[in-house]
Amino acid sequence: MLVAAAGLPGGARGAAAAPADAQCTSSYGGEAPVSRGPVRFGIDPELAGAAGPTQLPAKPEDQTKKYALLAALRPPGRELVVRINRLFWADGEAGVRRFADMVSSYTSRGFAVEVQVRYHPAPRDVGNIAGWVAYVRHVVDVLGADPGVVAMTITNEVNLSASSNTSDGAYRGARDALIAGIVGAGDEARRSGHDQLRFGFTYAYRGDPRSDADFWNYLGAHGGPDFRAALGWVGLDFYPGSFYPPAVGPGDSYRAETANALGTLRRCFMPKGGLDGRVALWVTENGVPTTSAPGSPQVQLAALREIVGAVHDYGATYGVTDYRYFNLRDNDSSGADGLFSTDGLLYDDYTPKPSFGGYRDLVAALGTAASATAPTPGPHSGGARAGHGRCAGWLHVRLGPGRRDGRVLRVRVYVDGHLVARVRAGPRALRRIVLAVSHRPTFRLRIVSITARRLRVTTTRTYHDCHAGRGHTVVRRT
Repeated sequence: MLVAAAGLPGGARGAAAAPADAQCTSSYGGEAPVSRGPVRFGIDPELAGAAGPTQLPAKPEDQTKKYALLAALRPPGRELVVRINRLFWADGEAGVRRFADMVSSYTSRGFAVEVQVRYHPAPRDVGNIAGWVAYVRHVVDVLGADPGVVAMTITNEVNLSASSNTSDGAYRGARDALIAGIVGAGDEARRSGHDQLRFGFTYAYRGDPRSDADFWNYLGAHGGPDFRAALGWVGLDFYPGSFYPPAVGPGDSYRAETANALGTLRRCFMPKGGLDGRVALWVTENGVPTTSAPGSPQVQLAALREIVGAVHDYGATYGVTDYRYFNLRDNDSSGADGLFSTDGLLYDDYTPKPSFGGYRDLVAALGTAASATAPTPGPHSGGARAGHGRCAGWLHVRLGPGRRDGRVLRVRVYVDGHLVARVRAGPRALRRIVLAVSHRPTFRLRIVSITARRLRVTTTRTYHDCHAGRGHTVVRRT
């Protein structure tokens, strides 16, 4: 029996069986637009990936200008999620540490963060799904410890196989990595108490029709109930006028193409994957270049207004809750970097394009209100900490005896996902360390024991309302 799902994303039709359109090449954008209300908007402020096997050079970044313009893009009282991309499994622990610092640079300025976690294995790890899942769990442990991290994209564009620098479908085992990665991430978040996290994957609209259909059919055949239970959303990567469709010509519009892309995913592909109307649909990447036509900065602005308007207006029709623009700044405004290098709201010298103010206006008019649980701006942002009083900037941690066999237990200590101490817990006496916590009113402490075989989380605790300065004792024997 089909149960009505009027209150769920996509409505009852989203739960219907996969249609007979084997490759989803029919038109699906003809339904009436019905809005579900405000959209949660976001932006990707890091460099765009270059299509192909390697990353091409980009104009140098100016971090000070980036943070200032990112703050200027967010209207007062509106939420703007920062989506940071290209955390590669192949980069190992160094990549995780680099992203932990990157995450903190945004959450300390009051932004919620979404992280793209790429399969992208080293040659020796291609197809090693167990190793990949262990890595995903570690990323969830480390980055999810920051309560400002609200979502993770697990793998990227597995339906595409032609561009290993941007799309994980170029690597053997990517479909299984997507499924197992979502399951592992969801399980680790539950075990670690990272209740704020949601996990999803992205689909690039669109690739070869036959391989796209095969991708979704594979998810339907192999996903299973654990995968569906852990999946929070499906992301649409959508580049009309550059990737697909390669041009938006006379008689067509960006609004119509957006409605068709959303409808194709919701009504045809997602049912093939066994995903019903309860799974939200996000636009995880969308951009329009400014080097494709004369006067293209104005074309970009007009296209952005049509696309965002369609996402808002069809929110209830197709169950769309989120939208991320890609990218904040051009990699290279000359277009020498190829696809995606001029999609930014800023030129590569940080001069705003017309779309910068245009997007800010759209977020102000159509966006969700800033969450009451959003990260509190830290000292980097100059934001006030009213209501929290005077915060102690330190925390005593006492580490109990290590291994019973007399060997020293190596321990790592994290505050909000940042490695702040490497210590050794002696076999007999307690050892005390003092951690600087940067006068944070809220932070999460995580202590990880290091064994010969793997990392094992031993304790996690969140401190609220300036309770820094209290002692935290861990007595652990293994």
